[in-house]
Amino acid sequence: MPGTDQIKITVTKLLLVETDPAKREQLLELCHAQTSAPLDVEICTRPREAVARLAKGDFQACLLPNDLPLLREARRAATSTLYLLISDGTTPEQDSAAIEDGADDVLAYASLDAEQLHRALIHAALRRSGGEKLAQLARQDPLTGLGNRALLEDELERMILRGQRSPTGFALLYIDLDYFKQINDSFGHGLGDLLLAVIANRLRRTMRQDDLIARIGGDEFVALLNDLHDPNDAALIASKIIHTLSEPITLSGHHLLISASIGIATFPTHGTTAAELLQHADQALYRAKANGRNAYAFYSPDEEAETKHNLDVEQGLRHGLLEGQFRLHYQPIVDTQHGDTVAWEALLRWQHPTLGLLTPDAFLKLAEHSGLILPMGHWVIGQALEAVSQWQDAGIDCRLSINLSDRELKQPRFADQLKQLLIKSKVSPHLLQLELREDALLKHAGQAGKLCNALAALGVDIWLDHFGSEYGAFGYLSRLPIKGVKINTNELNPQRDAAHASYVQNLITLTRSMGKQVTANYVEDAHSADQLSSWGGNFLQGYWIGKPRPLDAIISGVPST
Repeated sequence: MPGTDQIKITVTKLLLVETDPAKREQLLELCHAQTSAPLDVEICTRPREAVARLAKGDFQACLLPNDLPLLREARRAATSTLYLLISDGTTPEQDSAAIEDGADDVLAYASLDAEQLHRALIHAALRRSGGEKLAQLARQDPLTGLGNRALLEDELERMILRGQRSPTGFALLYIDLDYFKQINDSFGHGLGDLLLAVIANRLRRTMRQDDLIARIGGDEFVALLNDLHDPNDAALIASKIIHTLSEPITLSGHHLLISASIGIATFPTHGTTAAELLQHADQALYRAKANGRNAYAFYSPDEEAETKHNLDVEQGLRHGLLEGQFRLHYQPIVDTQHGDTVAWEALLRWQHPTLGLLTPDAFLKLAEHSGLILPMGHWVIGQALEAVSQWQDAGIDCRLSINLSDRELKQPRFADQLKQLLIKSKVSPHLLQLELREDALLKHAGQAGKLCNALAALGVDIWLDHFGSEYGAFGYLSRLPIKGVKINTNELNPQRDAAHASYVQNLITLTRSMGKQVTANYVEDAHSADQLSSWGGNFLQGYWIGKPRPLDAIISGVPST
């Protein structure tokens, strides 16, 4: 090892903790005896005050009495400080126990001199430097270079301890990228990893120098904001993160748009332990996603019960998908000329183990939020195509109608996946019609246009559902290969609302004039059925026509009740 004269000591500020006046003066004299690197020494005469002093100060080293509980507290308060224990006579076993508890060295007071203290500080600094490099690698995410979960947990515990002795708090931001799984599934994990590295760099630029940002798994990040005087400061930084991450990214020739949702919990208002802060920030993140994503939300105790219920439902959905608890029921669509059933719409049901048979109104939004809508949609199409094969074998000649979710609309490979399912089931594409909501078409016009053209190339019919409810996307009827539209008529009552009845009639007339077909949905009585037929509606669907029922009831010819 190089001589001490070749090494510049890195310790400049030291805290001396000692209650005995004589020993304190002797140790202070040894510290000041160093001429090559004079020490700035502060004295603490009450050991229990030492932890607070260490947490607030920037001491490179600390001389402590051989008090292991005090050492442990000090280490939690200031992890980067070097700790030398001054012993009045201990055994090697006791010294080893002190080293295991975090002491950088144990020095015998009786034989200690200035040179020995000087060397001990140098050697401790060298050992700590080498150990910290290894520790840093162990607490670093290899993909992004950010801290990992281990570093986050250590820093979080340190900040909680410091926060207990400080009037200022801190904030924990739980950051999750929206729809990242779709990018991985569409472009591969290689591009996904590149994207995470870009996101990490953007987060570094957004955070303040004293804040910590860690990647704790997948596309999840956590930021710790130090010295928070006002919760609005956390909101400002969260807004800045959302804005920065939303800027377009080009990787390997692909132009990507990313957004992020953030949940915020503050110390001590929203929790005083690491587990509470992480849990409450996660619940706030859930609310941010449920409210539309690309936003932040603070933890709210008043909404905790609802959030917990939704999380339980999400877990139930995952379990239900794995355990085969989902069912398909089919509702008939009849033509207005002869009353023949021309198609069956596949409608999802959840056979909940305790709540019974649930309709999509009870769980579809949560499935969208959690991302389960994609595997559920894949399951629906696969099961429904198998049903087509079965009813064809039974001599039933009808088409199949399936609703398409927003998430499926934005899947770049959806048409390819559908083609494979059609080949596997041996169902002709002309027997399948997919229903796309009008508002989804308008919201994602570019992606919807590409998908409509790709599906039409397969031979699959596209229908616009909920047509005319809000917008009336007539321009797209002429530009896209759309077979027809489905109109909601549950509010149709010519006697009570002549204006709405006139609107529905004109909607049907204009749509038919463009060469498109019209299905009137939610037909509840014979009068409405006759009225809609006379206005030019091609097909009728609703409880008066027939309620949804299982496949075996269709094949056996059992009428709906």
